Amino acid sequence: MLTIKKYTLLSAAIVLFFSCKKGGPNQSDTTINSKSREIKGIEIIKGNNQLAYKNQVLDTIVFKVKLNTTTDESPLQYYTKMSGNSGSFNVLSQVKSGDDMIIKVFWQPNSTEVNPTIKFYVGAGCTNEQFIQGTCKTMDSVSLSAKFRQPWRSVYYGNQGGYNVLQDIQFIDEMNGIVVGEGSGTIRTNDGGKTWIKGEPVRNDNSAYLISFTGKDTAMVSIVNNYASFTNDRGKTFAQPSSWTPPFVGHQSSSAYYLQSRDVIYSVGWQGGIAKTTNGGKTWDKTASFNILNSLTDLTHVGNDTLFTCGSVGFIARTTDAGKTWKQQPIQLNNNLNKVYFVNNKLGYIGGQYGTLIRTNDAGEHWDKISTGMSFSIIAIRFFKNHGLIVSSGGEIAESKDNGLSWTLLLKSNYGAGDLRRAIIKDETNVFGLQQSSILTYDITQP
Repeated sequence: MLTIKKYTLLSAAIVLFFSCKKGGPNQSDTTINSKSREIKGIEIIKGNNQLAYKNQVLDTIVFKVKLNTTTDESPLQYYTKMSGNSGSFNVLSQVKSGDDMIIKVFWQPNSTEVNPTIKFYVGAGCTNEQFIQGTCKTMDSVSLSAKFRQPWRSVYYGNQGGYNVLQDIQFIDEMNGIVVGEGSGTIRTNDGGKTWIKGEPVRNDNSAYLISFTGKDTAMVSIVNNYASFTNDRGKTFAQPSSWTPPFVGHQSSSAYYLQSRDVIYSVGWQGGIAKTTNGGKTWDKTASFNILNSLTDLTHVGNDTLFTCGSVGFIARTTDAGKTWKQQPIQLNNNLNKVYFVNNKLGYIGGQYGTLIRTNDAGEHWDKISTGMSFSIIAIRFFKNHGLIVSSGGEIAESKDNGLSWTLLLKSNYGAGDLRRAIIKDETNVFGLQQSSILTYDITQP
């Protein structure tokens, strides 16, 4: 019986507490006997100017209300004025801390506004009428604001029946770009990615997987069974050379190519395979391959005779003699690595599984792990002096302004893009990604 009475009293207390928590003009007129209290000021100690996502609640917002010395710990009253229809606003708790009242709230702004705002009034012993008219003598207020991020935007959708998967994207220069895939044809832009037009496929079976340029005119596209087609006119036409021999046997057995020239080509792929040709693909030297079960996924040319490759289970290797020999780099890391990028011959980054990013500033002798705030695999990295951008397969985008030492998450995952096969950072503001048969884009300067 005693337990039931305690429960009844507690329920009554909860009802009384929440009766003072309704925001807006319909707030209860319940007046707490708080004449002994005066509000000396209110400040936001956490959660203002947040990045808002459509249909999602912001992180908890915390206010501190300064009071005159009093033993009264009853909840303060509050009132809100929203810009337009700025969604829902709910007070979670009010807790006395010394002479202050700590108030925690949830705010879910209305996604139709770019920059929603809300004014939060707090008072002691005020009526709704006094809140509305601003005549409450014990009232103070503070303004909150947020900024909505727009989601990834589709600029091309190619599902016109049948199998259609976009596989790779490259920009030749600031205005011209090309996308290849399976069942997709060759898709081009000449206005910086604003519009994309489907053209003829690379070959009759309409399948292409990787595209690599050397200069602005010449490029190689990998096709079925790791054969290749070449273009000498920026991708307008392609031709398959009769003298080509695949660097590795098997369909899509090469994960990446680097074209130093039309004749000098490097490739990495399955089971630690590394291959180099100096005669345009007629023959390949594979003596520097690693005898491992893991696959190599990417490679890049750093300068002179130095190249780096990365792959599964934290594998990194470097050559300093143009591919004659490769040496595995020591690093205690088990994450799969997907993308390698060097700013110069000393400073480089490798991105991988679960948002993993590692950094070297001594040409790969030592690597440091950098926190990115990402959860998905990093698939694109690019720097513009000290300004860096990274993109994950989940559509996350992060930015660094201190040469990659720290990162700020600009866009969370699954916000218009959730399964990117490829991504490319075109410039300091524009990012493109391939998701199934769609080309998506994101402008990091947009609200």
